[in-house]
Amino acid sequence: MDVKEIKEEIKQEETFLLKLFQLEKLVKKYKKQLIAVVVLLLVSFFGYQINDYLQTQKLIKTNQAYNKLLANPADKEALKILQENKPLYKLYLLQTSNNDINKLQKVANGNGIVANIAKYQLAVLKGDKKEIQNYALSIGAIYKDLALLNVERLYLKENNHKKAEEIAKQIKDETILNIANGLLHYGITK
Repeated sequence: MDVKEIKEEIKQEETFLLKLFQLEKLVKKYKKQLIAVVVLLLVSFFGYQINDYLQTQKLIKTNQAYNKLLANPADKEALKILQENKPLYKLYLLQTSNNDINKLQKVANGNGIVANIAKYQLAVLKGDKKEIQNYALSIGAIYKDLALLNVERLYLKENNHKKAEEIAKQIKDETILNIANGLLHYGITK
């Protein structure tokens, strides 16, 4: 090693020690604030973990209640627990509605996939052509093509073949379109 390398090494160690002393000075100056930040981070982390655990336990509890209700619809305690989880409760109502308009209306009030399905079922159960068309024209209608097929069927029932053909042209799903064309061809209305 030559003298230049030794001087450079000493200079690097000196700057390192200087920065270390500056850091120590900062830590001493802001010791309370740093401890508060670390404690706050730890409390936040553990609070999040505990909340996540409690939410998971609640979901497990409501899922078990859902399964109990499917096995025994008369279980009042399971129904009470299931009502805590609104989306799952609405799914249960939809699944067990058995074409009960009151249950379907409870489910249809709201947003989401389950409400969308309930809106379709309500419109079809009522057999109201206007309501089925409104569903088909609504944004995000899941059963749009099936609704259009039902509207076409209702027009055929009224012997309005021209309007039924217009509705059939709006159907995009190939399978449902084939059924719609079959209805038009054979004039089946049931």
